[in-house]
Amino acid sequence: MNRAFLSLYFFIVTSVVFIGWGLNQFWENLAPEQEPTPEVVALLQLIETDLLSQQPQPDNGYQQRAQDIAARLAIGLELLPLDDVAQSAALQELHAGDILASRSDNHIIWYKRLAGSDEVMMLTLPAADDSESPFHRLLLIVFYLAIAAAIYLWVWPLSRDSKKLELQTRTLGKDGVPDTLRISPASTLYPLAQAFNHMAQRLRELIASHREMTNAVSHELRTPLARMKFALALIDEEKLDDKNRRQLRSVEQDVAEMEALISALLMYAGFEQKTQTLQQTSGHMRDLLADIQQRFNRHNERQLQLEIIDNTEGKVFSCEWKLMETVLQNLINNAARYASHTIRVELAQTATQYRIAVEDDGPGIPVEKREKVFESFVRLYGENAQDSLITTTSTGGFGLGLAIVKRILQWHGGTATFVEPEQLGGARAVILWPKRVV
Repeated sequence: MNRAFLSLYFFIVTSVVFIGWGLNQFWENLAPEQEPTPEVVALLQLIETDLLSQQPQPDNGYQQRAQDIAARLAIGLELLPLDDVAQSAALQELHAGDILASRSDNHIIWYKRLAGSDEVMMLTLPAADDSESPFHRLLLIVFYLAIAAAIYLWVWPLSRDSKKLELQTRTLGKDGVPDTLRISPASTLYPLAQAFNHMAQRLRELIASHREMTNAVSHELRTPLARMKFALALIDEEKLDDKNRRQLRSVEQDVAEMEALISALLMYAGFEQKTQTLQQTSGHMRDLLADIQQRFNRHNERQLQLEIIDNTEGKVFSCEWKLMETVLQNLINNAARYASHTIRVELAQTATQYRIAVEDDGPGIPVEKREKVFESFVRLYGENAQDSLITTTSTGGFGLGLAIVKRILQWHGGTATFVEPEQLGGARAVILWPKRVV
């Protein structure tokens, strides 16, 4: 802050001084010569006639008369010896009877040789207001434009570097974090760029650690699980009593849940680390839902009814279809865990958005927990889903499905939320994503 303030302050002060000095020199050198107006010429002639109408005094010539005229007309009037005008060019012009002018602060001094005499009349009159001159106005405009250009030259590198910083925060690198930001050490934003690069490096280290942990889960845990499954398969159930058979079934279920958890973790880690450009294509969402409905019915042990309501009249949707299939599958599976009899999927579109809603007739989700359930490893539990939030597996699943839904919708530039139910009275999830501009 101090560095930017001092830099801008001294830059503006220096610019004002040099620009003002340069334009002032330009004005003094190129300003049009002051020409006597008819009023000035008439006044000088009147004074000359008045002076010459009297005989000069032996001691001071016309000086006393000039003082009387100056007092009577309330003007500045003096008589100077012709020799006091040192410039040879001015002498020649005065000898020729020309009227000369010079400026002094806010006054103009007019010079004219008194006819038949070696004295020069020096008439001092107030100068006209230069601000009314078009040339002066033009220079004033140039001054302000020059100041604006100078400030722009200072701001432009700052704006350029800030855009670099903004672009880096929006553009993810291959490893899921922004690339190193390169900014000149002379830039005002250099300390911020250094902090940004330090943060990016720290993110790379955390992601690398996360990736290593995921690989460890994949290789180190699946191997002993496979051995456990093989060992369980070798056990002769015929030689076990009922108690041991129940324990065997329990162990097999635990192993299956552990294997499912590992698969879910690997899938979620893949979605977290993946940075991709979506390959969105157009197609009929109704066809994808029909395939999901067939698979759902084949494994529908609770005889739940899955309804599909297409309010789009067969309009096409545009999305990454494999990812959107994962979204719909996760939403329907989540609804199936809590539904009593019916799950309904509704398709709709607006002028700018695609919209899909999945609603069930289960206990629903309280308002204060609707945002929380999209976080990883967060699940509802209990017979009434409105009881609490924990991170166990009491109703199946591992609390990663909705987190994956949220991430995929973010890639599509959309949102996933739970809203008030409309038909079935349970939980109602709504996903929205924008239509592509073709």
